[in-house]
Amino acid sequence: MPSFKVLKGTGPSGWTRFAFEPIEAEPDRSSPGTDPLSVMAQDCPAADQFDKNPLDELEEVIRRRLQEAERRAEELEREAYQKGYEQGRKDGYAFGSSSIEKIRERLESVASSLETLPAQVLRDYRQWLMEAALTLARHLVHAAVAVDPSVVESLVDEILDQMDRSQTITIVLHPKDRDLLQKHRILERWLAAPADGAGAVRIALDPHISRGGCRVHSALQEIDALLETRLKNLRETLFAHETQP
Repeated sequence: MPSFKVLKGTGPSGWTRFAFEPIEAEPDRSSPGTDPLSVMAQDCPAADQFDKNPLDELEEVIRRRLQEAERRAEELEREAYQKGYEQGRKDGYAFGSSSIEKIRERLESVASSLETLPAQVLRDYRQWLMEAALTLARHLVHAAVAVDPSVVESLVDEILDQMDRSQTITIVLHPKDRDLLQKHRILERWLAAPADGAGAVRIALDPHISRGGCRVHSALQEIDALLETRLKNLRETLFAHETQP
């Protein structure tokens, strides 16, 4: 039993014959006008056109553009360098001239200040210099009196010449100064018998006074010749001139 179903049937009169159409004679291949290969060769572009790669052409264009850009950039760089050099030279010259002028003015100011420097130094350091001189003098007296009895001898002789010798006079010395004067027999001259009408001379000791100084007193007079007192009087005399115009 067939597996299909005929929906509508037709009689033999409705059939159409199927047959292959006749094949015509092949064309003459020797004629170039009808040769398919010749036709294809005419329609196809030349072989050298296929050799040119569009990417290569684009690369060549880009390369030329880059070379042109590099050349232009080098020209611009040279122009900028030249302009910068010229401007820098002008600015440097102007700056150098200004700096030299300032240095010249500064040197003139320094030279002018140097002219007044000695007077200014003396004015600013005058007090310090005098204090230093007094300190140095004190040390020199201390060093001299330890070995030279004439320091105290000349001092006492000057004081005795100014005193009233009719009264008894007492000379107060440092013990070491007394020993030095006694060693050189200077005390003997002072303690010798007084002349007619003159008072005697006595020696007293005071270890608290400085060497090189003394005190001399009598019933009528008293003289302070201590080293500290003499240096103080000298200082007052020196600095008294500072208050004068």
